[in-house]
Amino acid sequence: MNRGFSLLELIMAIVVVSIGAVAIGAAFAAMSRSLALNEDLQRASQVAQECAEHILARARPPRGHYSAVASTDCDAMAAAGFNRVVNITAIIPPTPLCDATWSCKRVQVSVSKGTAAVEVNFMLVQY
Repeated sequence: MNRGFSLLELIMAIVVVSIGAVAIGAAFAAMSRSLALNEDLQRASQVAQECAEHILARARPPRGHYSAVASTDCDAMAAAGFNRVVNITAIIPPTPLCDATWSCKRVQVSVSKGTAAVEVNFMLVQY
């Protein structure tokens, strides 16, 4: 009686294990890229929210005023590797969201890094 494995059986086993290892390695690489993208998205969200809160704080009395808000307010709050753009536009009333007696501004904070991009929009109202 023969005991053990033949050379052909060992080669086939090595090929099957190698194919499995390559598939697992490819899945691991895809998960690593996905994790990096998710981290960038989360950090971009934090940066955008931080900027939005800073703008809201500058617009609130008694420390600030509605007219003091500028698109350069977040320039000093740098986050390495992230690009931040703040757009502030006046909304001409009357609109469904802004009464004719109010003064309204639309604020858009966009933060990006590579393919990760986040945008926070809100409206400042002085009534």
